[in-house]
Amino acid sequence: MLELNNQYTLMKRQVHAEVLKEFFAGTLKENVDKLPIRIIPKQRVPNRCCIYKERAMVRYRIMALLGINIETEDDELKNLSEYVQEVMEADKPAAPILTTISTACSSCPPDRYLISDACRGCFARPCLANCPKDCITFSGGQAHIDESRCIRCGKCKEVCPFHAVVHIPVPCEEACPVNAVKKNAEGYVEIDYKLCISCGRCAMSCPFGAIVERSSLIPVVKMLERSEHVTALIAPAIEGQFPGTLAQIKAALLSAGFSSVMEVSEGAETTSLHEAAELAQRKGKGEGFMTTSCCPAYMELVDKHLPFLKERRSCALSPMGYAALKAKEANPQTRNVFIGPCLAKKVEAVRLDTIDGVITFSELASLFIAKNIDVREMEGADLGDTASFEDCRQFALSGGVASCVLSRFESNHEVQVLPINGVDKKMFRTMKIWEKRPAEADLVEVMCCEGGCINGPGVVVKPSVAMKLRGGNKAATPVKAMRSIL
Repeated sequence: MLELNNQYTLMKRQVHAEVLKEFFAGTLKENVDKLPIRIIPKQRVPNRCCIYKERAMVRYRIMALLGINIETEDDELKNLSEYVQEVMEADKPAAPILTTISTACSSCPPDRYLISDACRGCFARPCLANCPKDCITFSGGQAHIDESRCIRCGKCKEVCPFHAVVHIPVPCEEACPVNAVKKNAEGYVEIDYKLCISCGRCAMSCPFGAIVERSSLIPVVKMLERSEHVTALIAPAIEGQFPGTLAQIKAALLSAGFSSVMEVSEGAETTSLHEAAELAQRKGKGEGFMTTSCCPAYMELVDKHLPFLKERRSCALSPMGYAALKAKEANPQTRNVFIGPCLAKKVEAVRLDTIDGVITFSELASLFIAKNIDVREMEGADLGDTASFEDCRQFALSGGVASCVLSRFESNHEVQVLPINGVDKKMFRTMKIWEKRPAEADLVEVMCCEGGCINGPGVVVKPSVAMKLRGGNKAATPVKAMRSIL
């Protein structure tokens, strides 16, 4: 996965902040076509072939922020101001969540293995002995791979004592656990949305920023500008994303224009209670393992690829679902906006009439920048009585969901837990096996992102930094035989 601190991330955030500044100033339609020139001035040394392509990329980033499906709606003769006019009049459909920028794609060659100069032509030659297709030859004292015969199994890389074998992947294709990312006939990236589970791993991996999420930020800031009652539903992973306390983050959200703030951890408590009751019932009837229902990318994975797991999936709503119901109970007229690290939540939100918008932590950071809000400078707001669901803030971490469920499990039965800490191609193959050979567990906690939600595609900081800002809190290990198969 691409390192989070990179030039593309900084550029995207700058684009978002500049667009939002113009929006709040009431000058977006007037000035949006000037933004690519302002962000990429004439004297800038371009990273691409020329400043004109750099500016074109900024144009596409703005289109993605406006929610435009670039693959189907791109019109090079159309000004950005015309797109702005359309978006101001009506919000764009949420699906698909991702879109591609063919102009940004580098048309990477197929993944392959190469022998570097580190090869010593050793006598043992384990690469030659272990290659299942005999595609390795030696000449000039070094090994060579016949790419026409290579099946890219990686055995040569595994056994080379000098680490001379280099794997050169196609980052987006390698990252996708369900092979939904591929190249079209012209060699540019394409997403098969019938297979895509909206996990966002491809967008996190592309070094050229050719895969982007269609933002839902503009519909949200339109709500704020209209002074509607808007409730910010903040995911448990928000703690540690900004250099301030949870109370300061709440204060910053209120300052940004949200009418009220609710921790989704409160909804997570309800999810935990429901899943604990389901688990006890299933275990009492000997119905086999149950999986958690919190990760929306996992829910998409089941619906599109592993339908046999539907009966294994908990029937409980996600914490977002229960939190939204609580917010509507408190104020039936409120507009609920979920703020989290996850792109797949936008897919889940479409199915819930209680959710009116979804933005990521990264988009929230741009909103704070545009409104000149420094979380560290805020005086903390009152968080209210959080005693009953404080432990549910651990839902953001791998192992945290299962820990909360088991802490509410009233049966005396011993529970065996299997945590799935990230779903990649290998784990996807393992999960397919469960159809014929069920997992040896009572509760399977599935997190599509390794480490949990703090490593989602919409985070602001990398997990190690988030953990420090969270005060080093770690998810409690669920009692009674938690084990990992990773």
